[in-house]
Amino acid sequence: MRPVGRFFQVTEVNNYDKYLLDIDKVMHFPVTFVIKTRSSREQILNELKNYIDERANGMRVIEDRYKAAIEEIITINELRQWVYDLEEQDIDEIIRDIDIYYKLEMNMDVASDEDA
Repeated sequence: MRPVGRFFQVTEVNNYDKYLLDIDKVMHFPVTFVIKTRSSREQILNELKNYIDERANGMRVIEDRYKAAIEEIITINELRQWVYDLEEQDIDEIIRDIDIYYKLEMNMDVASDEDA
């Protein structure tokens, strides 16, 4: 079974062993890495794929499984552009969603707040 939603892993670590460990933890389901770096997403993705090639020692199955598990790379560059493109209504909706998910996570009554 594939999980509903997406797995996000936020990191500022340049140690790609940690990335592979994160992929292993979610049993090779796709992971979106949000990385605190100003390097381009293409550079990070190339470095990560090269690292996978080195670690796999020519075992194609391992290379393919790890590479397929990288859903997306997001860096500071993409986040800045995304925030820049937001409009006031978008920000309000994001804050509302964060509030709802927080209350669900904390097992708080969401419905009573929406009625008020």
